[in-house]
Parts: sequence; C-alpha cells; structure tokens
Amino acid sequence: MFKVLNWHIKDHIGYLEINNPPSNPMDSEFFEEFYWWRTEVVDKADIRALIIHGKGRHFSSGAVLDDLLGIIARSHGQNGDIEKISNFLNKNSKIFYSLKDLKIPVIAAVRGVCLGSAFELALCADYIICGEKAVLGLPETTFELIPGCTGTYVLPNLVKKSLAIELILSGKTFSPYDAKKWGIIHKITSSKKVLNMAEEIAKKLSENFIQDFKHLR
Repeated sequence: MFKVLNWHIKDHIGYLEINNPPSNPMDSEFFEEFYWWRTEVVDKADIRALIIHGKGRHFSSGAVLDDLLGIIARSHGQNGDIEKISNFLNKNSKIFYSLKDLKIPVIAAVRGVCLGSAFELALCADYIICGEKAVLGLPETTFELIPGCTGTYVLPNLVKKSLAIELILSGKTFSPYDAKKWGIIHKITSSKKVLNMAEEIAKKLSENFIQDFKHLR
C-alpha cells in the first residue's frame, strides 16, 4: 500500500510510521502518500486514537531540500509563475492541519530529530511526547525559506508571538525541555520509552473518548 509510510491498527489505535530510515526525510513521495492516507484511509479506520512516529532513532529530518528547491525552481518558468510552489505548500499545509479535524486524539511520539516540516506535522497533533534527546526546530529561514506547512500559523497559537517570531526567524534548534517550558510539548521521557508512553496515553484517552474531544484541549 505504502512505500515510505507504514500503517497498522492495534487495539483500536492507529499507528502511522514514517518509514524512510535512518532520518526519515519527507520527500515528494512522502507528501503524496500522506495526502492519500489522510484523505482515503484514516477516516475509514475503526480507531479511537492515532499515534504518529518515525521508524528507528528519529521522527524525521523534515522536507528534502533538493525536492523543495526543485519545485521552487520549476515554478519560476518563462512567465515567472510561482503558482506551483504556492499550491504545493498550501496543499501540504492544509493536509497537515486537517489532523485537527479528526474526532480522535492524535499523538506525536518524537525521538531524535524532528525538524522543519516534521516539527510542523508534530505541532498539528493534540499531544506531543518527546524523548529526552530529541532535537526540535524550524530551520527553514537558514535556507532562505519559511515554515510553509503550518509552522507560521500553529506555533504563534501555542506560544507568545515574540517567541514564535524568534524561533521562526532564527531557525535555531532547541531541546524538548525548552519546548515543554514554553508549552509546545506535553511529556518528556527516555528515547526507548517514547512509543510505550504514547501507547499508554492513547489507551487512556481512548477509554474516555467522546465526540467533542478536540474542544477539551
């Protein structure tokens, strides 16, 4: 069914795994598969909670820069048309943010690096659990880009505007301890226990599952 995603269900919990180790980069194939999974698969699944995680040591290093720059370069044709890159970013931004439309709790289980588009994906979850050695951030501005997959919208709604601007414009990485202090993530545990904790929380939340979960955050 998928090449760079793994999808399975166990005990009414859905597991979406980014399967492109070791760093699980988000290339164009990832975005195509994620779009198909979100629009054609997850809504039909009999699940009460969803866990998103990466295969192996890392959640994801984010979008593949060469792929993204290639789309940008191709969008600047003879007519100077940037519609393609706008459509690409808008499509991916909307599909990430649509996780919030799911009537179930969505949990991001983060180990290792979680940067750029990967961090934006995690921000669209309802609950974020990080390993103690995780590395978080939105480094897009260091490549003369912007966080185009919801980062510029979601982050300022989680933290003070001044802090969001600093994190976005500086492109600096930060620790899960800082992220928890700022109210971005919810729990920190050892890297080996991240998925186990995510499962425990998913089971607890699904036991108390109600249709209006999203409004109780």
